[in-house]
Amino acid sequence: MRLSFVVSHNNIHIPKESFPSWIWYVIEFFIVLAVALLIGWQLSMSLQDTILGYGIECEQVSHEADCSIEEELTTDEGMLNWIFYGISGTIFLIWYIGIRGFILKKKILQNRG
Repeated sequence: MRLSFVVSHNNIHIPKESFPSWIWYVIEFFIVLAVALLIGWQLSMSLQDTILGYGIECEQVSHEADCSIEEELTTDEGMLNWIFYGISGTIFLIWYIGIRGFILKKKILQNRG
């Protein structure tokens, strides 16, 4: 039986210079985007029962459409979209302008020389 040992060397290459530094900004961007979209989606779904409005009900009669206002209140999907994108955009801006810009004091675009 032959035993083989793995020998470690002290001259291993750590890719500090060869690994692009911008990749960390891309990873951070997608993590912040995912968290913002998830929070926006959860909050807009919790507000779904409170955002109500009268929709328009249309019926096609030959080449003309006969439209009238619905009798019952329904969920206003357009307003839910505005709430979703507003919450997601606000979280995104709070991270990049508020937390990263003022608290962490790390510029997004800076001259690395």
